[in-house]
Amino acid sequence: MSSNNDDTAKRNANSKAREKNAQVHQDRDHAAKIVHSQFDNIGLTKRNAEYMFKFNQALGATKLSAEKKSDAVQTMVQQLLEGQKSGKTAKNMWGTVDQKVENTVHPPARPADPRRDYWKNAGYNAVLFLTIFFLMYGVLYFLPTKGSAHAPMMGITGILISAAVAGLGIPIVTMMFTPGVKHKFSVWIRIILVILFLIVWMGIFTVASILPTVLNPVLNPIIYIVLGVLSGAGSFFIKRHYNITGGVF
Repeated sequence: MSSNNDDTAKRNANSKAREKNAQVHQDRDHAAKIVHSQFDNIGLTKRNAEYMFKFNQALGATKLSAEKKSDAVQTMVQQLLEGQKSGKTAKNMWGTVDQKVENTVHPPARPADPRRDYWKNAGYNAVLFLTIFFLMYGVLYFLPTKGSAHAPMMGITGILISAAVAGLGIPIVTMMFTPGVKHKFSVWIRIILVILFLIVWMGIFTVASILPTVLNPVLNPIIYIVLGVLSGAGSFFIKRHYNITGGVF
């Protein structure tokens, strides 16, 4: 009698488990239909709607924020609606669903553009030349020279002006010789322009170095070295975190 009761209890438990699993599958199917329906009747072809449904499902499993997921889906829908006018499909535009998910979660780096990135490159070069000048004058002061005189020092104003001119000019020089770009001037004209820039830069450097001390104070060489180290760390940070395309180094 006890064995029959146990068998009955097991059958009831198994029956309830099957019913529960069936309900879960029904709920999942219902939820999937709701998600799928958001891509129906909005102008997408059946194939493109199916692609978007699969993409949305796969993207939902990633760690991308909800806002970015929503933006990505909305943008793709708009692009698809436009692309369909010329017969394009989602697969033509983005490859497989897995490929599109990967490119959405880990977008490729933006191509370098020296013109667009001019000010970013100028800032990097200015900080880089500050590093060079500060360390050069700071270290030169302590190097042995003939007699007892120390090596001549550049004042802080001269260093700042010279670094600023270098920062503004170097990205332009880089743009003049960027490969794969149609340049306005021939290579010889561009070389002449670069030489003129160097002459102007050296002229400014020379004038800055002879400014009166009241306008161009010379700081303690230790301070120059400290400033050089700090600006060097700054240039390293900029180089590492931004797409610098017009830098000397």
